[in-house]
Amino acid sequence: MKKIIVFLLLTIFSVSTVQAFDLKDLNRVFDKSYKCKKGDKKCKKKEHLKAVAKVAAVAVAATLITKMIIKHKSKKLEDEKKVAEKYKTEHETLPDEAFAAEYVTNTLPGSIVEPGKEIIIKSDIVVVPGAKQKSTLIEERLVIYDNEDNTKELNSLTKAVNKKTKKAGRYENEFAFTLPEGVPQGVYPIKTELLLNGKVVDSSDTGIQLVLEINHQGKMLIAMLD
Repeated sequence: MKKIIVFLLLTIFSVSTVQAFDLKDLNRVFDKSYKCKKGDKKCKKKEHLKAVAKVAAVAVAATLITKMIIKHKSKKLEDEKKVAEKYKTEHETLPDEAFAAEYVTNTLPGSIVEPGKEIIIKSDIVVVPGAKQKSTLIEERLVIYDNEDNTKELNSLTKAVNKKTKKAGRYENEFAFTLPEGVPQGVYPIKTELLLNGKVVDSSDTGIQLVLEINHQGKMLIAMLD
């Protein structure tokens, strides 16, 4: 049993650089030794070991997410000229500076997902060109937050949508990733931000609920820690 404890502690220390989790706080949450009878050392030792194992599992899972690969692709749906023409049907002239006329995001296949299955965050972006701007860099940023502490980032990626042309228009942008096996269940907040020439002009907040399994009836099965 001592060898197991040492191994688990070494596992925790090996991932202690991951700042998304406070391991000491997690240990206090998982440690149920206070439920043992006074003087029952065997019970306390067992609960301490279970707490160490659970903290190690969470820490390792956090590392998996921080190292997780996020894929990206984008495509132009309408060019700058067409978007400008549509805008002028309702307005006499173009604005001085480019602006985001539309920013809609969707999570595929849905908000409830299983580990090991790909998740796609798809965005529909419409940017109207500016009359006094020759170019506009459109970027989108994806941020995945910790399911325990929603203020801590686990992974993020910022990518240019129109890197080659730097022109306004309508674009479809996608981020794709797969939460690996071993990641704790829960709701992981996701934030996407739209940037024009380096400035955030719009954002969208959503969340994905990671579950152990979804049965044939479409119902989620959630495994609870003891």
